[in-house]
Amino acid sequence: MKKILIISIIFILCGSGLAQALVLDDFVNNQAPSAYFYPQEFDKLVMDLTISSVIDGTDKLSAITIKNTGTTKNRDDIEKFKLWKDADEPGFQGMGKDKELGTFTYYASDISWYLSGLEESVPAEGLRIFISAEIAKNPTSNRSLQIQIPSLSDKNNNGIFDLGDLGIFMESKNNGLIDEAIVNSYSQTIRDFVIDNLAPKTVITDPEDNSIITTESYFIKGVSRDQGGSTPSWVKISINDGDWQEVEAIGSNYSTWQYLWQNYTEGVFTIKTQSEDWIGNRETIGDEITVSVDFPEEPGEEEEPEEEAEEEIIEEEVTEEEKLISEMTEQELKAKIIEVQQKIIELLKQLIQLIQSELI
Repeated sequence: MKKILIISIIFILCGSGLAQALVLDDFVNNQAPSAYFYPQEFDKLVMDLTISSVIDGTDKLSAITIKNTGTTKNRDDIEKFKLWKDADEPGFQGMGKDKELGTFTYYASDISWYLSGLEESVPAEGLRIFISAEIAKNPTSNRSLQIQIPSLSDKNNNGIFDLGDLGIFMESKNNGLIDEAIVNSYSQTIRDFVIDNLAPKTVITDPEDNSIITTESYFIKGVSRDQGGSTPSWVKISINDGDWQEVEAIGSNYSTWQYLWQNYTEGVFTIKTQSEDWIGNRETIGDEITVSVDFPEEPGEEEEPEEEAEEEIIEEEVTEEEKLISEMTEQELKAKIIEVQQKIIELLKQLIQLIQSELI
């Protein structure tokens, strides 16, 4: 009977796709810190998690759900949650830096948020993801956020995420967590303010840090967005601590922008940005990027003039002889032809020797 029971359990687990189900030890909870969040702020970190690669680096994250054990309410206090993949420098930077994977959808029936339809590979070293909150325009002060990924609930036991399921779902059906929820250890608190004192956030998206530029001009591109309730009134750029230059707005309110950089020389350059909103809140100069300018050399630049010079000599010799043709007798013409041919042969020999010496 015991053997039959064990075999039955194994069969059930395998059939439901949970033979290698994820447990708490398959994750590293990097912990989002305690913080105060203010109206209409974005990129506010509420969970920082690394999913280990438990199937030889070939699995993919397909769906994830979250719950809030704090007191904030959807829409009243929280505008939205977003999921990010770590990119650029390690750690959360958000807009313009990390890779945005999508926006969670609220499911009122069990007061949770879900994001499905993902196909994000989990590499051998693991997949580091972030969850950020965007705060509503008029939140209730002192309400709290404490995000968790609930333990697995696969209601129809098919290993695939369906509306109402909870947990993390993988392409391999190696889903979880089957033992307990992942809970961020710290909570964040909503605070209200009388006057918006939050500055915009500006990010250079192109070129990337430590890029090499090989062209004679370059469009530097970026994004900007205001924290709080206003919008950016200007965005400026400085290169190697030079004068601040205004950029060109592409999207509304500098949501996307560009700056035509030109007339530069080879070397290493540091690029910084700054912005200000209509209330007068000026951004603190944040992360800068460094780029190198290195123009490629065109092959054979020095050889071509020398070859042209040799050709000019030959043409000049022939031209001088042709001027006296009308004055020459038949015998003189034959002699001159032989003389010119010999000179051409000598010049060709010199040209061959010159080319051979350049190739050695």
